[in-house]
Amino acid sequence: MTIYVPDAVYDQLRARRLPLSQLAQRAFTEALARDSNAAWIAAARARPLRETGISSEALMAQVDEEFGA
Repeated sequence: MTIYVPDAVYDQLRARRLPLSQLAQRAFTEALARDSNAAWIAAARARPLRETGISSEALMAQVDEEFGA
């Protein structure tokens, strides 16, 4: 595999003696994880909302009644 890195970036990486292969692997792994998360979020948002049949007002009334508020 060949990866292009701008000369200025490559020079800074080499000057700091950073492990190029490990950095690239980590970047690829993190990009794949972000993509997987984004895909999961998009799929979750695309699902239709569930009808629970529970109204917030009725639920709060039950809580008030149970706890004497």
